[in-house]
Amino acid sequence: MIRFEGDVEYILSKAVPEDFKSLFTKKLIDEINSKVLLRGVSKKEEGARVVSYEFLDNLIRLKIRSGSKVRLHHAALRIKNYLAPILGKEFRIGIRDIILRNANIILEGSLHVSTSLPIVKEVRIEDKITIVSLTDLKESELKRPIIDRLLKLLDYKEKRAKWGGKVEHWRLIKKSVGKEPKFRDDPNIILEKIGWIKRYATGQWLYTPPITHLLRKFESLFIEVVLKPLGFSEAIFPKMNPLEIGLKTGHLRGTPHQMFFASQPISYNLEDFDEWIDYVSVLNKADPDHLRNFIKPPTYFICFAQCEPFYWFFGGEIIDRKELPIMWFDRSGPSFRWESGGLRGLERVVEFHRIEIVWLGEPEQVIEIRNKLLERYEYFMDRVLDIEWRWAWVTPFYLVHAGEIEEEKEGEIDINRPGTIDFEAWLPYKGSREDPHAWLEIGNISIHGSKYSEPFRIKHQLKDKIIWTGCSGFGLQRWFLAFLAQKGFDPDNWPAEVRRRMTRPPRSVRMVTYPKSKDGEKLLEEIELLLSKLPSE
Repeated sequence: MIRFEGDVEYILSKAVPEDFKSLFTKKLIDEINSKVLLRGVSKKEEGARVVSYEFLDNLIRLKIRSGSKVRLHHAALRIKNYLAPILGKEFRIGIRDIILRNANIILEGSLHVSTSLPIVKEVRIEDKITIVSLTDLKESELKRPIIDRLLKLLDYKEKRAKWGGKVEHWRLIKKSVGKEPKFRDDPNIILEKIGWIKRYATGQWLYTPPITHLLRKFESLFIEVVLKPLGFSEAIFPKMNPLEIGLKTGHLRGTPHQMFFASQPISYNLEDFDEWIDYVSVLNKADPDHLRNFIKPPTYFICFAQCEPFYWFFGGEIIDRKELPIMWFDRSGPSFRWESGGLRGLERVVEFHRIEIVWLGEPEQVIEIRNKLLERYEYFMDRVLDIEWRWAWVTPFYLVHAGEIEEEKEGEIDINRPGTIDFEAWLPYKGSREDPHAWLEIGNISIHGSKYSEPFRIKHQLKDKIIWTGCSGFGLQRWFLAFLAQKGFDPDNWPAEVRRRMTRPPRSVRMVTYPKSKDGEKLLEEIELLLSKLPSE
């Protein structure tokens, strides 16, 4: 249940004539209440009604109460559109502006609404009714769907609270047979100890040639085994996205706490940076607070989901049916996500590398591609990597809220519709397979429905057909870590297909002070000896 009440003031170009006051009282108010504010509604309570009015010099003030269909701001604009021709033709008077004052949104239930929300002035709860009082709004703001967006946000917050505060609900759908691990040590510790990775900054690592070599081989293995047989083609996507793209995908609303943002310099003229140059030259200090004076506000977000440019490319286009489905992948650069706490080794990083797999087509095509990818993923994990894995059907809240899916009831799982499947691998060094914390999410695969094709206006050639999209992420570091966690560094313990495609990595760099310890130097020699079993490039 939702209701509205408030005062609407129409500012005129002249004082209100007596003749108009008489006409309004005798005829216009009845016309407004019986027709204008009930148009398009099946029940009176869904429409709106003027409950009182007054004239003050060049101002007409109406007190309006409305229901869910003809909302208060809609009613204000409808009345203007009705009165403007009458005032103009008969009285030579224009309506200069509209001001909505003392507006209240009345919602059923005791809702948690913050007064920090835009246009919200006050919130009161009375007898299990929530009253949200709004700031004054002018006509330009009423024409924008600001109030409708506020209501959508309130609905989102309530549903999210009932959802349990989680991004998604997790349900196991499939798992591999148990496999005895060949290794139980922590590869994160070993990789840093032998100097193959070195911490650059929080959640960022420099990968030296030996591990880079193995990571690239691992990446190629996935492409050759999973993607090429299915017909995916490689593309290169930008890694800095304009903020407007994040509005359309919803990331600016859903995950701003995990995103990195980028700014342009205030100018291309070096002279404009003289003060900054002097500051750094004298103090030898890079002060971020001082730097703010020399950069513009952020206008980009750094690559977050990696698939955003795919939707942008097809945005506003009409897709020829003969071209469907379209299947691409991108591996051209890193993604960035801020992780709060728990940053450790290659498990949770700020900067990571992945193959982003994206496709679009008719719904049946998108589902078929997802299912074929699932078959190849299972083959890759079982027959190629021989690792212990499990899959979970997750119901992402963003898809539920977007109306793409409904929350499943207990026992119901229909994977052939919009939704996400997470891939997880067991990390023996973190605990037993019965411990949920010993499993690492290494990737996922999603069908989005029309969540992205609609806001980007990706259209099918045939008007009665729609476009769906799907994506999947292969996180290079996490997949490789999961493999090492179960198989270790000895190629004799690697499956035949992996060993056949791997070659010996280049020799590790050694310095007087690097690796950092004698134990690290000794361990490095042992691992290099093991990997010497691999053939040369």
